[in-house]
Amino acid sequence: AVRASCASAPSLWARRPGPRLRGGSRFLTLGNPEASVSVSASRLEQLLEAEITSLALREVQPFTLQSILDLAAVTEEEKLARLLHEELPVRFAQRIKMLEALPRWEETASIASVRQMYVTSFKELRLADPARPEVFREQLRTIKKRHTHTNLLVGGFKAYAQAEELGEAEINEWLDRFFALRVSTNMLISHYLEITSGRREDDRSKEEEVNPYQSSINPRCHPFRIARHAAEVIGKLCEQWYGCAPEIIVRDEGAQPFPFVPRYLFYILSELLKNSVRATIEQHFVNRAYPISTPEEVRASLAPVQVLVCSGSDVCSIRVSDEGGGIPVDQLGHVWSYLYTTAEPINFPLTRESVDAPTDLRKLEMGMLNSVHSLADGDEEQNMLMRSPLAGLGCGLPLSKLYAQYLGGDVKLHTLPCFGTDVFVYLNSLGNHCEELPQGL
Repeated sequence: AVRASCASAPSLWARRPGPRLRGGSRFLTLGNPEASVSVSASRLEQLLEAEITSLALREVQPFTLQSILDLAAVTEEEKLARLLHEELPVRFAQRIKMLEALPRWEETASIASVRQMYVTSFKELRLADPARPEVFREQLRTIKKRHTHTNLLVGGFKAYAQAEELGEAEINEWLDRFFALRVSTNMLISHYLEITSGRREDDRSKEEEVNPYQSSINPRCHPFRIARHAAEVIGKLCEQWYGCAPEIIVRDEGAQPFPFVPRYLFYILSELLKNSVRATIEQHFVNRAYPISTPEEVRASLAPVQVLVCSGSDVCSIRVSDEGGGIPVDQLGHVWSYLYTTAEPINFPLTRESVDAPTDLRKLEMGMLNSVHSLADGDEEQNMLMRSPLAGLGCGLPLSKLYAQYLGGDVKLHTLPCFGTDVFVYLNSLGNHCEELPQGL
């Protein structure tokens, strides 16, 4: 796919606004707001459908994290709203056309449902008025909440793979592109809502400085604090589910804050830690030569998971190391696939709001899982391991890599079969990497 270059990208304000649809009065405004043509509701729907096709062919404007921060610092709210009003429909339209290009999409309920979700959001956005900030903000909040249901795609693509209608490589390429466009729209919406909410990061108390679920750009995202929080969350999740957990040791070797989206960093680290703690526990049970009766005995025998966080002149680096038995050589080619999981597959996330959202213990605590399990549960042990909220969707590694690459970094994996795995996360710490988005269709 052809990708945009920030060096050649036009000014953020260079795009000339096209015709704007005004839904409240059923008018199509052509350039001059005073030159309006009255149309019926059915004709308005036809025009909106036609706009999906035309806007899907338009190139998106690439951004960097720093350019979004700079833009928000010097630009009026209404101008930012107009930018989103022009840019978001293009990205939504491209995803709609991607969904329509899938085999038998009308007959695949999960795909058809996701498509309708994006069509609804596209039309609402095109009928929105960015000059009414309070209403526009509420519309964006509604759209953002609606789009959390991305887990519907998982079942649809598993069906394509089982029917051999799409190959694994085709599915991975399609999902990479779809989620890259999704990340870009989520980041733009979240940052706009953040800066127009009246609660800037600089105004927050020290306790609120690091919010790992923050989906807008934080100019001082601290990787060590995010890593430490991820270790606490995954450790508690493991304890609640298995009755014990390996120790997760997080070391700060000169980590420095940098412009980043905390939610994406937390997602990456929590997914890597989930893999490590589950592998460590499973490897322990594979190797044990005698029954263990208490979680305390299990805990004492588990090798720790190690996390090291450091910073260079232009990169933040994180290493996650475990002794969970490594990955078989014949499976290495599949670990970055959205269809790959070593656990029993599941179709919805147990501890997060969507497939690409980070782990949230509140999902566990609100009653989805009502009991604390123990590794001494006898016959239930294997079933517990396989149905764990620590695994099953198969999207953790590929989405982690996508998030890192989208923002100028990468995720590398090195494994020693029958011993353990090291995963290295590299992130651009300058905030100057242009988002990599596919252009056109």
